[in-house]
Amino acid sequence: MEQIMQTIRYNEGTFPRHELQQIIERKEEAIPHLLRIMVELNEDYEKVIGRPERIDFIYAYYLLAQFREQALFPILIEILSKPGEICEEIFDDSITEGVGRVLASTYNGEIDLLQRLIENTEANQYARGQALTALVILVLDGQLSREFVMDYFKQLLNDKRSEDSYYLNAEIVCCCVDLYPEEVAADIQRLFEDRIIETMVIGLDEVQRTLRRTKEAVLRESGQDYKYQLITDVIEELQGWACFQPNAKADFYSGIERSALHEKPKTNPAVIIEKIGRNDPCTCGSGKKYKKCCGS
Repeated sequence: MEQIMQTIRYNEGTFPRHELQQIIERKEEAIPHLLRIMVELNEDYEKVIGRPERIDFIYAYYLLAQFREQALFPILIEILSKPGEICEEIFDDSITEGVGRVLASTYNGEIDLLQRLIENTEANQYARGQALTALVILVLDGQLSREFVMDYFKQLLNDKRSEDSYYLNAEIVCCCVDLYPEEVAADIQRLFEDRIIETMVIGLDEVQRTLRRTKEAVLRESGQDYKYQLITDVIEELQGWACFQPNAKADFYSGIERSALHEKPKTNPAVIIEKIGRNDPCTCGSGKKYKKCCGS
């Protein structure tokens, strides 16, 4: 098993399907090795900073999530609670890709750990947002009551610190919308009136459209949303990542160039730009989500 762990330590540009399958088949033997990777990351994170090719810890937390290994939960919370820039240097783009789902998949019942991360103003804003996402997943999975979580969201929306947390306010509103925001509609309205919310992440119109639907329909749709699913298949999750598709970005730009050749000149410079979704890929072609790239 140690040999397999060494094999997957660095990204060589090829997805290690065979090695990951071996780890899954030898789950009980692998779990201590995977947990050790995460413990060592927590204790000496500088080994991965500035080294995007170091990827074993990402495999580790995804695999442990698939295994529902609750021992990961407090370790991951501690890593995510590191000062903002450090956390982002560790996780890079993956900070907005699935971390909330991993937290929910390994949740051990210590709700206070999630809440402390969410309320930690020194922590990375995307890590805090992923903790919010974990709460939504736990509601949709039946592990937490919707009433409890919505009451907590209401407290966050009315916290005096919200005036300095435009992005986090938007993430809270997104979570409320996906759980149906009837109890917090007035609180959300206040955020928009006071202009203390990042409107490129979510607009008031989306909140109002949601309120015109039924709670049952919204909750049913949220429960089917990929971003609110527990981790069940690491290989399916990761094999399509851009880091394993070396030509993906080149193909993206060549596609833009081909389109430009056939585009008619615009006579009116005032062009209406369609609003970009909070989790949509950034239009600049970076491969990151809009909220973490040009919309940050």
